[in-house]
Amino acid sequence: MSRVSNILRHLTNKSAITRIQAVIIIAVVAVVAVGSAASYFVVAPSTTTVTTILSTTETILVPTTMPASTTGGVTVSPVAGKKIAVVSDIGGRGDLSFNDMAFKGGQEAEQAFGVQMVELISKTEADYVPNLETAARDKDVILVVGVGFLLTDAMKDVATRYPSKDFAIIDGFVPGMPNVMSILYEEHKGSAIVGALAALVAAHYRYSHIGVVLGIEIPVLWKFEIGYKWGADWALKWYQTKFGKPAPVISGTLVKDRVLWTYTGTFSDVTKGYEAAKAMYAQDAVAVYNVAGPLGLGLNQAVQEIATPKGLTQGPPFWIGVDANQDWVNPGFVLASMMKRVDRGVYFATELVAQGRFRQVVAENEGIVTLGIGTTISGIEITGISVSTLADLDEFIAMGIEAEKLTGKKVLPMSPDEIKSKVAAMRSAIPGWIWDAVKELEDAIRSDPTLVPCAMSQADVDHWRAILG
Repeated sequence: MSRVSNILRHLTNKSAITRIQAVIIIAVVAVVAVGSAASYFVVAPSTTTVTTILSTTETILVPTTMPASTTGGVTVSPVAGKKIAVVSDIGGRGDLSFNDMAFKGGQEAEQAFGVQMVELISKTEADYVPNLETAARDKDVILVVGVGFLLTDAMKDVATRYPSKDFAIIDGFVPGMPNVMSILYEEHKGSAIVGALAALVAAHYRYSHIGVVLGIEIPVLWKFEIGYKWGADWALKWYQTKFGKPAPVISGTLVKDRVLWTYTGTFSDVTKGYEAAKAMYAQDAVAVYNVAGPLGLGLNQAVQEIATPKGLTQGPPFWIGVDANQDWVNPGFVLASMMKRVDRGVYFATELVAQGRFRQVVAENEGIVTLGIGTTISGIEITGISVSTLADLDEFIAMGIEAEKLTGKKVLPMSPDEIKSKVAAMRSAIPGWIWDAVKELEDAIRSDPTLVPCAMSQADVDHWRAILG
């Protein structure tokens, strides 16, 4: 990892490149340079990515990037020159999903509103309160965003002590506070769609199982787990109705055994993701869903270890990405990605602060906004959940292209055209009736918001595990 660390130091010392670009480069270097489970570790920097200047009354955070240009006739936002602070969870930078998506949203808010984003990286849970408080004490910070359920208690503490500051928390539940917006997502619905896709792909390729690798067992991950299992069950019932016979092979597996699942207890130990996925592929899983951030790199390694000796150019086997469009990481072997648009949550909160509507929207929604499939919040249409498409792929490839321009280094595993070609070829190899079924489920979810069970209590989870395994 010394070589990776040296590259990271070199990149982050250059003022022309942002940290998100640097870390994506390092993550992709780790992916491309796969040779063992250890190759997949993305080492976050050992120090916080902001400079703090402490006085007796306040903290001033020095942002990692400068605000977007306001020249050339661009209207300056009322909050131009102010800052937003984004506090990561312990998964940190380089996960290519949850945390990186939050910082992506912050960067987009920089460009749109002229704010400056400050990044505070939490190495352990003990960092949550100090990082949130450091941000809250800065008089120029107009919004503090905590990324992840694990920051919930810390957010309650700090927001109570800084009532004049606006806070938003992704996946946390902090009701009853006028200065805190809890931003939740309909992960169960997106997970149901990719669960249906995986089950039908298993039927087509005659596999007996699908799998899901999860991180720490917390309520928000229950939504992923049960949604995925429910979607698989929906799909096999759909197949029976559509074709008048059971789906091949996977329908012969007991309902409770069709979906292999493991909580690894971590959002950072990539090796545990690799080991969990490897065991699932050995049990004849056609695809494994990543619900553990950077552990997806471990899933990718497990797939590659099967594909390389066989000379495969596309799956099966597959893995399924999460949060961001990860189809580009290993094109042809990522079946799809369940996109949880954390970036839009961060952007949305910043937009409301810029408009002076933040506390109004908090009050109108009793502190909780839920972004999902076809959702509207206080009159604003905003989609927070979707399954990846080729159009989404362009957006995420563009990040790699920009990084290549700034560094002169190879970032993408192949050219953008080759990536899109391989992803398109893989999708084309999957029969149209599968994609029709996926679209049918999405339409049904839009028509009936309660169709997919939303398991957020232990009782709900126990109920559905008794039925679906």
